[in-house]
Amino acid sequence: MFSLFVVIGSLLAGAARSVDLNPLSIFLSTAVVILILGTCVAYLAKTSDVTSDSDVRGSERPTLGSFAPFLLIGLVGALAFAVENAHQSWGAVFLSDELNTPPGIAALAPATFAAIAATARFAVSAARGLKPPVLLIGGSPVAATGTMIVAYSESVWVALVGFAVAATGTSVLFPTLLSVATKNVPEAQRGRATSAVGTIAYLGFLLGPAYVGLLASTTTLRTALVGVAILALVYTLICLPVTRRLRTQGIRRT
Repeated sequence: MFSLFVVIGSLLAGAARSVDLNPLSIFLSTAVVILILGTCVAYLAKTSDVTSDSDVRGSERPTLGSFAPFLLIGLVGALAFAVENAHQSWGAVFLSDELNTPPGIAALAPATFAAIAATARFAVSAARGLKPPVLLIGGSPVAATGTMIVAYSESVWVALVGFAVAATGTSVLFPTLLSVATKNVPEAQRGRATSAVGTIAYLGFLLGPAYVGLLASTTTLRTALVGVAILALVYTLICLPVTRRLRTQGIRRT
């Protein structure tokens, strides 16, 4: 659902820029929407009766056991998110600066990436028989290939194909990693485990765009995208040993 709404946000922002609406107005409008939705979430959380006070008092608070496995899997997941948000944050800039496209067309880059990512995630979650090692090891080379297509593209359509390929590979990385990390976690602790891994992994979501910006400032944006492809390949090298360690040791309650 996150990827799906990236599509909506990208296309709406692109349409707004196409009619010369200034960026400040776009961001202020977005802020208003966030405040409204945030208020709704806070109200629903306050009035929800899913977990009553008596339920909390009557049950023992679960523990996560050793934090190290979650830290490790979260750091691996950070690589996946760095690759993902590098595309989403810099895709429109690439089309605009490197291929001289207008804002409305440039918005197709993050929208295409997010649309394919959402489609792939829904499809994989509904599929049966796909083994996690296949998704983990196969996804990152596909992501790297798509990124390289973008880096060397000379037309908008080739670049969009590259974004689609990169999204297909990237989309399966973190969800699969998370499912492996929480597979042996007791049901009562799975939510906290998911939160711990996700919080650490989202550091990559923050640092990925900065990584591209740093490389682009010293080289070119095309070269910076090659650096993103390298990140995807680094993920390939480390994710299998980490997941094998998790399967061998397991994650148990202390």
